[in-house]
Amino acid sequence: MALIEVNSVTKAYGESELVTQVLHGVSFAIEEGEFVSIMGPSGSGKSTLLHILGLLDRPTTGTYTFAGENTATMTDEALAITRNQNIGFVFQAFHLLARTSVLENVMLPLYYSNVPKKEYASMAKAALAHVNMSHRLGHMPSQLSGGERQRVAIARALVNNPKVIFADEPTGNLDSKTGQAVMNTIDALHKSGRTIVVITHETTAAAFAQRIIQIGDGRIASDQKTDTTHTHYHK
Repeated sequence: MALIEVNSVTKAYGESELVTQVLHGVSFAIEEGEFVSIMGPSGSGKSTLLHILGLLDRPTTGTYTFAGENTATMTDEALAITRNQNIGFVFQAFHLLARTSVLENVMLPLYYSNVPKKEYASMAKAALAHVNMSHRLGHMPSQLSGGERQRVAIARALVNNPKVIFADEPTGNLDSKTGQAVMNTIDALHKSGRTIVVITHETTAAAFAQRIIQIGDGRIASDQKTDTTHTHYHK
């Protein structure tokens, strides 16, 4: 059974004559354990698609089934719970709290979970160890490099042990060497069994995926398996 199944999904904003159609009948499925990249230029609809996949928005028409459940039948509260328990997000701008330590930043999603409070620190430390950031527990984000901040953001996405991690332009604010290191970290998560969906316009970041879905003008332009024997990352 596919973890993610999108069937004839459309998304429109606005009303009557001012409707802007962003997605036009998008369909695909992502299996558990896959590493998929969704590529497209700015304005192609990939961010809108990410919001739907991440349960941050609903499609206008069509169906989105996540882990076997039709999201259209879920209340906003149920969507929020599913999002917190099953989805991890990594963003281009990191979205770390500036006045909060690395450890506390990674613990944040646990405050909205059913995890006992006494386990927060140990789970956050385990997630940070996973991305080789244990030596920065007490640091503030301002004391970290861009690559280190993104690795902390990846640890935060990991801490709830989600079914899927969505990374939105994860190398967008990084130089090529740091981007390579961040993609290597994401690749390692996939090799440990994670389902990864990377949204990017960078071909070298996308090349880490097993499969690339190209989106253009709100439609799927292509959906192809890749040769993942990548060796170089170029910005």
